[in-house]
Amino acid sequence: MTVLRHHPAVGLLDASGVTTVRNVSATVDLEAIGARIRAARERKGFTLDQVSSLSSISKAHLSRLEAGDRQASIGTLVELADALDVRVSALLGEDTTVNGTSQPCGLAIYAADAPSRASGELDIAAFGGFPGSRALEALRVHISAGRRARTPVTHRGEEWLYVVTGRLTFEFDAVSYDVPAGSAVHFDATHPHRLGADVDTELLLVSAIDRATLSQIRH
Repeated sequence: MTVLRHHPAVGLLDASGVTTVRNVSATVDLEAIGARIRAARERKGFTLDQVSSLSSISKAHLSRLEAGDRQASIGTLVELADALDVRVSALLGEDTTVNGTSQPCGLAIYAADAPSRASGELDIAAFGGFPGSRALEALRVHISAGRRARTPVTHRGEEWLYVVTGRLTFEFDAVSYDVPAGSAVHFDATHPHRLGADVDTELLLVSAIDRATLSQIRH
């Protein structure tokens, strides 16, 4: 079984203008994530009701997330990042900088041992995003053997999964699919879905959300 570990600082490239992804802890601090969600919301000047209207997440659930009383799923993190105009990695607390500064450069290269965060039986690492990018969220996800999501989730957008190693048990609209390594799944995330695995499994996950709905918000 893959052992979660504290990664050393990762210097991806030392050339000028290339994003460097730095070290983060491999444990989740729910209160810290909640505080980042709240801070991002307040920076945008949004109320809980407004963020809820931009997502499928209820006001009550948002409040519990911000208080650190609930753990956010991948889908929830993607939706919140989209609604708040930040990246998932920012909500996870990963420090993405360019040669030690926060300037846009249009490029980021992610190492094989990019920093990760543990969430339940999942080990999640941001695997995409340069400063200023917003169109896609790319994550590397490790699913521990025997993991079964308690309930299916739904959220806006589309997702694409590629099984790197292991074997994914993917449920979509109450139908279960066995997806071996080397296979991919592309689906509408507004349908109920959940992930599981009987053996340790690693995925690449790419999520895309139509950002046109952001213009619908009312202050």
